[in-house]
Amino acid sequence: MQAMLDCVTCFQDQALRAARAAGVSEQVQARVLRAVLREVAEADWEQTPIDLGMPVHRIVREVTGIDDPFAAQKRQATESALAWLPELRGRIARADDPMKMAIRIAIAGNIIDLGALASFDLDETLTRVSRADFAIDHYDLLRPRLESAQSLLVFADNAGEIVFDRLLLETIADRWSPEITLVVKSGPFINDATIEDARASGLEEIDRLTMREVSNGDDDTAPEYASPEIDRWIAEHNVTIAKGQANYEALSEREDVFFLLMAKCPCVANSIGVNVGDVVLRHGRR
Repeated sequence: MQAMLDCVTCFQDQALRAARAAGVSEQVQARVLRAVLREVAEADWEQTPIDLGMPVHRIVREVTGIDDPFAAQKRQATESALAWLPELRGRIARADDPMKMAIRIAIAGNIIDLGALASFDLDETLTRVSRADFAIDHYDLLRPRLESAQSLLVFADNAGEIVFDRLLLETIADRWSPEITLVVKSGPFINDATIEDARASGLEEIDRLTMREVSNGDDDTAPEYASPEIDRWIAEHNVTIAKGQANYEALSEREDVFFLLMAKCPCVANSIGVNVGDVVLRHGRR
């Protein structure tokens, strides 16, 4: 997905929220904004939104001197999500189609997105998404692929959200036992999940699960989304799932990827062809 004009102003808002989350003075916040404005003004606006945004958040880290401005919010999101596990496991077990319910819960967790939203109501979202019709629903394509898959590649999105992804991956692992590769960010980027966040969420407890990292914009040792290595990862796995808006923005041109997300901004909603707030399970470019 190519960045749109609205993405430019959105990243300015993100930078200010991140600087405030870092707890720095108003003078430092102003320095962040001035540096971000210069960076965005000179950037190639035909990149994907995530490629445009990575330098923005690198500037926030450099100017504030805070490596992970949203660290406290990420911890709180993880703790809050973990408290939901007993209740949500019960909902999955009682559902007529436990796999579909696990997917719904994983998508509901996508509301935990500090890049797109300044605040959110997780309880309301879980209730709504558990019952809502999908605006795009390619479940009938995904389920048989999962049933026969020996390997599954999952691009994770946000801290806290990955606790709900854990429920989906547990459900898949219990039924079909594929090799699961979970892709997280190589370092802090908004509230995106890192290996440390995944470990805190209990993902390592899932059988046959390993983790890989994609670059957060600072790490030269991890591949970027546009790297041919990402294409190889997708080709090496029988099924690929990408969670959330940022992974849709980065991977929407790939042919054989299942996107699980909630459309939270008009740009992503317009790209997919749905309304803001809609729930989406979409395969590739269909």
